[in-house]
Amino acid sequence: MSNNAIVWADLERDVVIVQGDDAEEFLHSQLANDIASLAVGSSIYSLLLEPTGDICAILRVVRHDETVFTLDVEAGYGQVIITRLQRFVLRAKVVMRTSDWVVRAFRGPDANASLGLVAGRAEVYWGSDNAIDVVADASQLPALGENVDVELVDYLRADARWPKLGVDVLAGDIPATSGILDVAVSFTKGCYPGQELVERMASRGASAPVEVRVVSREGLGVGARIDKDGVTIGTVTSIGPTLALVRVARGSEVGEPLSIASNS
Repeated sequence: MSNNAIVWADLERDVVIVQGDDAEEFLHSQLANDIASLAVGSSIYSLLLEPTGDICAILRVVRHDETVFTLDVEAGYGQVIITRLQRFVLRAKVVMRTSDWVVRAFRGPDANASLGLVAGRAEVYWGSDNAIDVVADASQLPALGENVDVELVDYLRADARWPKLGVDVLAGDIPATSGILDVAVSFTKGCYPGQELVERMASRGASAPVEVRVVSREGLGVGARIDKDGVTIGTVTSIGPTLALVRVARGSEVGEPLSIASNS
């Protein structure tokens, strides 16, 4: 991929449409981040937790209209989040469904500004001027630059210090494992399922039994073991051009937290 050109690829993500008069209130009550303050045309990342506090999904919320939202998540998890959310709908005026909408990723110099104010813009996790996604019906998606293989775009993810659901972070992990609480959780929004575990661990400064951390990728590949004194304490789960993400045991001094010195 040229350093001087914008490229695009359609990401392997499911898109769930949530809409209705109570969509904002309902999503705010269920997700770990602050959805009520999300403006039309904006996006935010969030954890969706089980009532026990375990991770159900890492997802992104895009507000397309006052009563229309999309939740995009790794492929294969769309129905999982619908099943989880529907347990709490009760009398709320909200409907949700999987869709054939697409998440198109644009990467390259000033990709954000070059794309312009198109409908469905969705900020990327590392907040870069050189990266932007669009979540929309396929017929509404723009094409800017060269179409490249999706693996080439995903290869940049580890250097951006962002974990992938089902790879680096697993369903059933506790939130502190993810390393992205500063991005995907609000500690001021009020109640949501699973909040008690998040708040309790944060207030005590407790660490998770397993944590996702970042190390130099040099000499490492996916599946490589990280050993200390002859004991395996971690496994490489993702690699990028210069960095690797690893799942390591609690108390390990390997690497550093994902939230430190995020790349742009």
